[in-house]
Amino acid sequence: MNGFIISLGSNLPTDEAEQMLCKAEKFLCGLFGRDVRFSCHYSTAGIGKGSGKTYRNSVAVGETVLSYEEIRSALKDFEKEMGRTEEARRKEIVPIDLDLLRLGETVYKPKDLTMDFVRFGLDNLL
Repeated sequence: MNGFIISLGSNLPTDEAEQMLCKAEKFLCGLFGRDVRFSCHYSTAGIGKGSGKTYRNSVAVGETVLSYEEIRSALKDFEKEMGRTEEARRKEIVPIDLDLLRLGETVYKPKDLTMDFVRFGLDNLL
């Protein structure tokens, strides 16, 4: 079993973002089982290309036997199902973003692990 950290985010209007985060949490429970834990949902200011937008975020942690490839593929398929398309990207609309930050001892997005939009959620889990 390997521990994982996944960041969740949406920049839809607040009520829609909340619904999207709840759908994503249900999806992740289906993928990983009931041992997944989630932080509260919280708002953060967008950074980089998302500057000027408000995001609703959450963090998921748990353990899995799935590989990086299996998890990443499942996350990207879910994003597409929920409307994460090239057209949405061009318009800077993020219906849902699920990023595998860490799996076991491997950190895939080290910079993200230091960012407030992840740190707040991780601190909230403790």
